[in-house]
Amino acid sequence: MKIGNSVRVKDGIVSPDYNDLIIGGWQGRITEINDNIVSIELDSITLIKLSSDYITNSIVEDVEFSIIMLNSNEVSIVEPRDTPQDVVRVKTNIERRFSPEDEENRISEILKTNDESVNEVNLKTYSKYLKSKVSNHCILTGTEDFPWEEPYLFGDWDNDEYEKLKITQPSYTDHYKLVNFIDKFAGRQGIIVKVERLSDKKVFELPLWDLEVVDNNAPEYILISDYSSWMTNY
Repeated sequence: MKIGNSVRVKDGIVSPDYNDLIIGGWQGRITEINDNIVSIELDSITLIKLSSDYITNSIVEDVEFSIIMLNSNEVSIVEPRDTPQDVVRVKTNIERRFSPEDEENRISEILKTNDESVNEVNLKTYSKYLKSKVSNHCILTGTEDFPWEEPYLFGDWDNDEYEKLKITQPSYTDHYKLVNFIDKFAGRQGIIVKVERLSDKKVFELPLWDLEVVDNNAPEYILISDYSSWMTNY
């Protein structure tokens, strides 16, 4: 095993940084070896599959999302499946998407105003922009539990009742197809969208602020993520 070797993480290996994350199957190239510890730069295929939570947490904690360090007995040598140039391209794209500075610039470019606060005028501008850019068939899910779910998830409310209510009520764990944007704003909830739950075709009207695109590589992902960040921070 030497620097430059492509390696695959063995099945069942747990992330050294996140105890609840299984990283078996991740691949990359060895960049450094210290005793039995190898530093691995993830390949482009693994980078593309990283969750937005993993990338965001790494950035917040000032940890390099594209590098993992493991014991040498936790990986096996494999044939490379991309090039170093592929890694640079994908990593650069991820950094651009998740950079706070780039996010601010994208929001400013949409609003085109000195007052970027969340208000009805800016909501109309943002809604018009998103309507022109977001596909009506993108798949969404909840960013976190919906308000009605909190007493059941974090309180002592009855779990059986919660499961029954999820049949008729939208849950943050559901997947939804975007149907269209509603031409009204719900006060502090901002833009409202009509969605269709994939599991049973039930239709709901939900705040876009509470949703995210399931596929974090879809072009709509960053658009809706930026909007949610604007609603949260402005």
